Amino acid sequence: MNTDIKQAMHVEAGKSFGTAEANENERRWNDDKIDRKNQEPTNHYDKTRMKLNFEIGPDRKVHPLGYQEKSLEVRLQERLTELGWKPFKPDSKIQPNCCAKFIFGGNHDRTLEMAFGTQTVNLDKGAYNSHLQRCPEIEQWAKNVYDWCARQYGQENIIGFQVHLDESSPHIHALIVPVGQRAKSGRECVMWSAKFGKNRYEYGRILREMHTSLYEEVGSKYGLERGDSIDGRNVQHLHKRDYIRKLTKEARQAEKAVKGLQTMIRKLEREMLAGRTRLKEIDEALASGKITLDRYEAQKSDIQKLIAEYQEKLEDKSNKLHAKEQELEQITKDAIKARSIVQPFRNHKVDFIPPQITEKVPLFCTDKWIERQNRLIAKQFTEIVHKIESLYRNDAARQVEAAQRNVLADYGELYQLRKDVKTLVENNDDLKSTLETMLDQFANLSLRSKIFAIAGALAGGTPAAISSGGGGGGNPDSDLRWDGRRPDEEEDAYWRRCLLHASKLVRTKRNEQRKR
Repeated sequence: MNTDIKQAMHVEAGKSFGTAEANENERRWNDDKIDRKNQEPTNHYDKTRMKLNFEIGPDRKVHPLGYQEKSLEVRLQERLTELGWKPFKPDSKIQPNCCAKFIFGGNHDRTLEMAFGTQTVNLDKGAYNSHLQRCPEIEQWAKNVYDWCARQYGQENIIGFQVHLDESSPHIHALIVPVGQRAKSGRECVMWSAKFGKNRYEYGRILREMHTSLYEEVGSKYGLERGDSIDGRNVQHLHKRDYIRKLTKEARQAEKAVKGLQTMIRKLEREMLAGRTRLKEIDEALASGKITLDRYEAQKSDIQKLIAEYQEKLEDKSNKLHAKEQELEQITKDAIKARSIVQPFRNHKVDFIPPQITEKVPLFCTDKWIERQNRLIAKQFTEIVHKIESLYRNDAARQVEAAQRNVLADYGELYQLRKDVKTLVENNDDLKSTLETMLDQFANLSLRSKIFAIAGALAGGTPAAISSGGGGGGNPDSDLRWDGRRPDEEEDAYWRRCLLHASKLVRTKRNEQRKR
């Protein structure tokens, strides 16, 4: 089994899906737009291969890319409207997930083979590939992935399924709405947790199961092995300072390994030199008759074997040393790049002609001639000094600017952390105060009954009246407005929010009564 030929699947939660994303997936671009996109180093869109892109429609047939009259974001909005999707208020700091953005792919060489067979593909930017024809295998693979998505999420919830063959590796973009059923009403609604879990632990488990299912039902048919778990690859997302610390630690370890290997190599070289010296000694001993020929042959054989072993070890250590030196060099480059500070000062190459006397010494008025030559030399020397000063001054300015950027970035992070801590403390104080108030209210039988009555009315969708006067609707501009159940809200979470809102209503009314 070739462990490098693996399938790939990436899923990202989407709180929205804009026109720019839709246009990119469906390639609703003109030539100018493609040229602008290709100016970015990481982009590679081949105009001559764009005609080979396709998509799988709701009829499970292959269609040209962007064949549907309605664009992708319009079709998504229509499906969300059918499901009664209502996002939070526009000024809300959080928004629920309304769609899942999938990318399916696999091993670079294998997916190219599925798409183009044995045809030669030039992957250089600006290459001409108009001769290429799309192979049936890539279409069948796309249909199998489409069927897998339909079984997992329902065919009616697959909004778009585009296959791109105009980039470095063939891949699929799928836009899917996660749909679940409400526990009470049984009504279908947009529900991320129904398909991807309520927390990150469930999400991780579900993703692992999805990878396995995709391999068993699709990947195994095309020689694509199951992808590696992210846990097994030790993938980390580090902050800049942590990344620099990590690189520094790796650099120290690499330096230590280099020194250790250098010591071993020197020791092996000494051992080999001692072996060769020993060979000379036994040669001399044989010539002088101090040892017999049999003994000479035996000792010579042993020494040569030992030298051969040392030579083999020396080559091995030398190769390892070379690899470690390259690793150290790369780590050092990465660390320098991460710090992004211009090091003071570079040794500039200054092009100039050294001051020199070009005139002949006159027979008369030599004092004036010397004075004139001194002025010319002083002028040339001053120009050279000013040029050098300008070069190093610009270096210093770049260094200061880079240092300021780093300081500002670090200060910005510190400010954000302080802000987050302050917000968490305030939230904690608010929750503590709310909890203490609710406990005091629950201790009062009358208030407890009123709170549960109001909460039950809110949960059932009935306007709740408070005995002191006001109705459940209240002032529309009040902070105690009730927005009902949220689209992706679970039963327990909704009931807790009803209780909290009822407690606030009762507390507000009691405060109003006291003021009167």
